[in-house]
Amino acid sequence: MIPRIVLGVAAALMLLLPWPAPVSLPGLLTIAGALLAVWAVHAPGSPAPLLLIATAVVSWLSAVPDPGLVRIAIFAAAGYVVHSAAALSAAVPDGAPLVGSLLGWWAGRTLVVLVVGWSVVAVTALLTSQPGSAALVVVGMLAALTLVAIPAVVLRWSRS
Repeated sequence: MIPRIVLGVAAALMLLLPWPAPVSLPGLLTIAGALLAVWAVHAPGSPAPLLLIATAVVSWLSAVPDPGLVRIAIFAAAGYVVHSAAALSAAVPDGAPLVGSLLGWWAGRTLVVLVVGWSVVAVTALLTSQPGSAALVVVGMLAALTLVAIPAVVLRWSRS
């Protein structure tokens, strides 16, 4: 139950952070995202978390012209927590007791990923001197891809 609550809270944060006008395209996307958030909490193993994150990103890109570094970091963290909580919720059957060690492992792993991500964003912000610039976004995405893809490929190869 705890991962589903975390999933719902992170989804709400992710959808409300852009705070668009309700009659605009971003506003309609936020309303659609709210419906997807309900679906994601109800069925975390479905495509709902992916669609929720995609909808929130499109809403963010269309509603927030200059978000600032702190808002970018919070939005990205909420997106990762949605992903991580959905993965844990999908793995643990609904209504099953959640062992404290599993919850601690999940929270620790999520925190490590967030700290690494925020560190990459901080370093790229220092290097580009313009938070929120295209260079920051590109360098941050390449660094995140590198930090995620290389260990995943190495682990997959080592298991083969």
